[in-house]
Amino acid sequence: MGYNCAMARELLIQTECGASGDMLLAALIDLLAAGDEFRRTFESIGLAVQVGIADVEKNHLRCKQVTVTAPPADHGTTWPQIQKFIAAAPLADGVKANALRVFAAIFAAEAAVHGAALQDVHLHEVGAADSLVDILGFCFLWDKLGCCPIYFTTLVTGYGSISTRHGVLPVPPPAVLRLVQGLVCRGGEVEGELLTPTGAAILATLGTQSRNGRTGRVAASGCGCGHRTFATVPNLLRAMLLESEEKEEGVWVLEANVDDASPELLAHAAERIAAAGALDIFIAPGLMKKGRPGFQLTVLCLPDKREQVTAAVFRESPVIGLRQRFSERVVLARETRTVRVAGRELRLKVSSWQGRPVNCKPEFADVRSLAADLDITVKDAMQMAMGAIHEEHGPGKN
Repeated sequence: MGYNCAMARELLIQTECGASGDMLLAALIDLLAAGDEFRRTFESIGLAVQVGIADVEKNHLRCKQVTVTAPPADHGTTWPQIQKFIAAAPLADGVKANALRVFAAIFAAEAAVHGAALQDVHLHEVGAADSLVDILGFCFLWDKLGCCPIYFTTLVTGYGSISTRHGVLPVPPPAVLRLVQGLVCRGGEVEGELLTPTGAAILATLGTQSRNGRTGRVAASGCGCGHRTFATVPNLLRAMLLESEEKEEGVWVLEANVDDASPELLAHAAERIAAAGALDIFIAPGLMKKGRPGFQLTVLCLPDKREQVTAAVFRESPVIGLRQRFSERVVLARETRTVRVAGRELRLKVSSWQGRPVNCKPEFADVRSLAADLDITVKDAMQMAMGAIHEEHGPGKN
């Protein structure tokens, strides 16, 4: 069962009892009714694992549970080992690219908390085989949803302490704390670790936090559970696929004139403002008061990002005041598709109006990779990609 996102679709993940890789997997398997396909795919991917998928009850509520059984590893897993395995995996290029992003976030967090180079980090608490199934598996299932936008609610971490190879650490442990930096979290009612590194990395890397939820028609839903059972709180994670027609949406426009910042500082500030959640940033030259040359900084952001984007503007630039206004906009439905070019899969950004595709553009990073693989110019690779797009997705074709 797959979804061709002709309408605007979003995946909302409710994390009221934390999140782990197996809970996220179970929720999407339930939503997509993809248990048999998932088991066949990941028991033949080259890992010595068995994948169990069962219907269980948690606090009298039905849910799916995923169990990945793998032989114990006698040493930690390194970033080059993960890269090598994912590169060879028999999965779509987009699935592998997203999985690499999630693993890169985990390794970067571990490197930061241990003060080590990324290449020198060994993952111990995150096992190699089960984490590969969790992360590649989530990206495999998300790809079936057209990689539609992911939103998640307030993250619940648990509280107390846990035992690790580095001793007894507080909850959330340092790597998880690094992964959720900038996100809203709460401890919750359960003592112990509820938000795992894998769960935190998947959500923080591929999703966007929306504390107040999202609006849309519920097209499908799934419920996954963890392996522990708590007396008062169901150990569940829910995923809902929301649909909506293309509609008018609003953005906040934040503006300021800057005449006391160097281009280098302003360029760095723009990077940090974008990382805080800005949709777009424009920097235009202009003549300021007293005849000083300067810049006009314009930032666009969604309403739920305004507070943190505004904070980033004041923190990273010399701006001491912002003009702001709310502006309506019309947004096309967007989805990710793929097209084969010279035996390789390229991701496409497809925008639709009233259910009909109106724009289709290849992912530039994939075009650059194609050019490098074939030893041709990026311009020639782009022409090949556009030809394949016209052949496969041109007029009269789906």
